[in-house]
Order: sequence, then C-alpha cells, then structure tokens
Amino acid sequence: MRVEVRLFALYREQVGKDHLFLDLPEGARVRDAKEALEKLFPGLSLQGGMAAVNQALAQGDTALEEGDEVAFLPPVSGGQDSFGLTHEPLDLEALVAWATAPEYGAVVSFLGTTRSPNRGEQVAFLEYEAYPGMAEKVMAEIIGEMRARWPLGRVALWHRLGRVDPGEASIAIVVSARHRKEAFAACEYAIDRVKQVLPVWKKEHRKDGSFWVEGFAPEEGRL
Repeated sequence: MRVEVRLFALYREQVGKDHLFLDLPEGARVRDAKEALEKLFPGLSLQGGMAAVNQALAQGDTALEEGDEVAFLPPVSGGQDSFGLTHEPLDLEALVAWATAPEYGAVVSFLGTTRSPNRGEQVAFLEYEAYPGMAEKVMAEIIGEMRARWPLGRVALWHRLGRVDPGEASIAIVVSARHRKEAFAACEYAIDRVKQVLPVWKKEHRKDGSFWVEGFAPEEGRL
C-alpha cells in the first residue's frame, strides 16, 4: 500500500522536501513508516518527535491504510523540550545529540533499564501502562518545575510503554545546561518527580507469576 508522508521544520530540512510517498506492506503500522523513512534517509532520526495519521496523533503501533497521510512532527515548545510516551525502543544517542549545542557546557543523561535479577528473583520482563493524556500533561509540568529551579537548555523526558525486557530502557532523561551542576541537579529532580507523580504503572513478570509494582502515589487526589 502507499501512504503520503508529511515532514515539518527540522525533519523537512534534513530530508530536503516536505512530503513524499512511501510504499509499505499491507498491515504496516506507523513504526514501519518511521523505520522505512529513516532507512531511506540515513541522516534522519525521528526519535523524540511525534507522529500523526490523518491529522490525529498516533502511536508506533497505529495501523495504516492505503492513502493515509502520516505526518512526523519534531519536538515543539520552541524546540527546547522533547517529551512523551512511546512503544518504541528509546534512542538515548539521538536524544543526547538533539540536546547538545555550542551554548551548553554540560549534557547529562539518565537511562532507567530493566534489572534482573531483582530482589533475588529473575525478571522475565516488565510491562508498563499509562494514562496517556494525563501522563503527557504531567511530563510538561515536571519540565516546567525544572526550568523554574535551574537555567536549562534542552530537556528530553521519554517513557516507554508495553513490554521492556531485561537490559532495555524504560525511561530516558536528557538535560543540557551551561554548567554541569544545574544539569546534574535537574536530571536527578526529573527522575525523582517521575517516580512520585507520573501516572505510569509497572507490572513485573517472573517465571512464577506476575504482579504490579507499587508506584505513582501522589499525596494529592488519594481516595
């Protein structure tokens, strides 16, 4: 099947055109279009942006149909913040490259990965579930809190959903600033606040069964 791809801002400049057509196999999803586009243009990385299908925001596993319009959208908010939820593997290298610029003297990153064994037991995989609309709003609020405390450059905050195997990353945080002290402090603040208030839940799967791991317990709004 054939879909039309639209590109904006940074992505348009990297590719050299604002739209093109992709031929994809039947049953293809947004992630397939992303991978095909990055393969077609080796210097292009769409990690950290968003996708829309027929002008509606979409996830990586959103199914595509013949004639669909698929848009890839770079990070917004003046290009200084990149955040969201994704079912795709997290590309820390791409996020660090995005956050790096001559005016910033420090780029600090944090990658949270699935640990096994955990508490003496082997972990088969973790499974993450979120309240998407609320989670993205909370992510924006966390970044706002960071910027209110420290003079920062670019900030990336991405959390993965679905299955995450041992050694794979579930969360990536990247902070750039003029000086290292602010970058380190803001990065640590971000992961602490994520653990406190982000509506994302984790289920741990083991050979002997599975269970939800306690988390997301803000004082406000408790029943």
